Amino acid sequence: MLFRSLARPTRREPISLPSLVLLGVLLLVIGYPLLLLAGMAFNVGDAQALVPTQLGFANFVRLLRHLEWVRNTLLVSAAGSVIGTALAVVLAWILYRTSVPGRALLELLVTIPYPIGPLVGALAWSELASPRGGLINSLFHALTGSHASLVNVYSVPGIVFVMALFETPVAFLMIGAAMRRMDPTLEECSAVMGAGRLATALRVTVPLMAPAILSAWLFLFISMMGAFAIPTILGANSRFYVATTAIYMLFEGYPPQYPLAAAVGLVLIVFAAAAVWFYTRALRGKSYAVVGGRTYKPRLIDMGRWTPVLLAVVYAYILVALVLPLGTLVIASLQRNSNLTFSAASWTLHNYRYVLFEFPTTRQAVVNSLLLGVGTGTAGTALAFILAWVIHRSRGSGRFALEQLAMLPQSLPRLIFAAALLWMILALPLKLYGTLFAVLIAYIIVFLPLAYRSITGVVVQLDRSLEEAGRVLGGSWLAVMRTITLPLLSPGLLAAWVLLFMISVREVSASIFLAGPGAQVLGPAIFNFWDSGGLPQVSALVVVQTIIIFAALIVIRAVSKKGVAL
Repeated sequence: MLFRSLARPTRREPISLPSLVLLGVLLLVIGYPLLLLAGMAFNVGDAQALVPTQLGFANFVRLLRHLEWVRNTLLVSAAGSVIGTALAVVLAWILYRTSVPGRALLELLVTIPYPIGPLVGALAWSELASPRGGLINSLFHALTGSHASLVNVYSVPGIVFVMALFETPVAFLMIGAAMRRMDPTLEECSAVMGAGRLATALRVTVPLMAPAILSAWLFLFISMMGAFAIPTILGANSRFYVATTAIYMLFEGYPPQYPLAAAVGLVLIVFAAAAVWFYTRALRGKSYAVVGGRTYKPRLIDMGRWTPVLLAVVYAYILVALVLPLGTLVIASLQRNSNLTFSAASWTLHNYRYVLFEFPTTRQAVVNSLLLGVGTGTAGTALAFILAWVIHRSRGSGRFALEQLAMLPQSLPRLIFAAALLWMILALPLKLYGTLFAVLIAYIIVFLPLAYRSITGVVVQLDRSLEEAGRVLGGSWLAVMRTITLPLLSPGLLAAWVLLFMISVREVSASIFLAGPGAQVLGPAIFNFWDSGGLPQVSALVVVQTIIIFAALIVIRAVSKKGVAL
């Protein structure tokens, strides 16, 4: 009987009701928009019909005449992701593996450009490095008397440079997290064998960080394929169009060319899937174990006389990615006209009064963005917590499929998925288009992978025995959740809430199609303001947005410290 019971195959647990409900919800809000996108891409009948009556490949044949859209997208995405990842590796190694002074403050300053957002970077660098009138070129002309331009941000290298600057922080965080968990004895063995510090970093540290580095590259590559603000603002003068710029023009043209736009989006999704395949293929069958079973205290490398050089690298990044852009926009927001001068007669606060109180569109955009930030933080955190709890606490089948579906929006270019969501909202019987609720739905879905990963990190760290003890003492599931689970998870949940609030306030791509005239939000409002001119006013609006994000950063830093203390 014993051997018979051992030989009996393990019975598979049936899918739980919560998992089934969540699968249905995610299939509706993620799978259905993608199905509509694919249908629209093959639509060769009525271009305005959400359900195609005729299918064919005509849109892809038309796309062959505009291959530069895809080529330009792959060019800036590949170059920007490689440069951003390489810069992130250098910054992470300096701040997490060497004993440079002021590491905590420098880490914070390095991460700030990401939540501030690419739109701010594009606007700032258009004023810093435009070939005509840019502050850097104006200073160069004044010092040398030359009429040549020192830098030109309205070029492919300029676009790649700005994209890499403002995407580097997220790669820095991903790679830095792996470096902090790495067993230092692996590097110590290299040093014992006679390898120098640099040789150890190149031959031991970086190869062992391959999964984290490739993950960061993959995230940056897909993010840059869906980038909208930087290539649109910096590529407009030179008529350098990427796929997202083309999709925006196809949507806004008359008549709108939805099928061709969907075909462009579907091609980019195929390239994103290919990048994911490359990532899994590159790591298949290899071991990158860097965390041992024993506890250890990471040892930082003393770089000696090279420490000032390493600090100079970090300071240079902070200067070009944070100090110069924000300083330029603050100065521009205090000007009476678009000509930046330091004359006392040119300074004014009227631009702030205009965007906050006098101009109803921007005033409403600020209010709507705050409402959306609160709504996205609350609903997104709640949904992500439920998903994390069901996936990591239930025993039924279907959890793997549920997790993969929840992470799917991360592998899709954001603007393209927003277009698919637009078609889903138009197909619904409810009139949601142009409302804040439509934008809220888009934000929750687009940011779900980020919220889920953030909350999963704290859920898996909570020992089940704490909850089991509460149940043994007679507490109901609800009482245990209210008195034990949620209080212990509250720092992580609050940090996720603030993170969602912060990135929703600065988002552009996910709302550019969904924010109607009566539901303006900050990202599209800033973009439209730029499109219609008025540098001082748009700079003031950007500074207001940045102040909101800085306030959220202060909160999340305080919450993180509280979480560590717990």
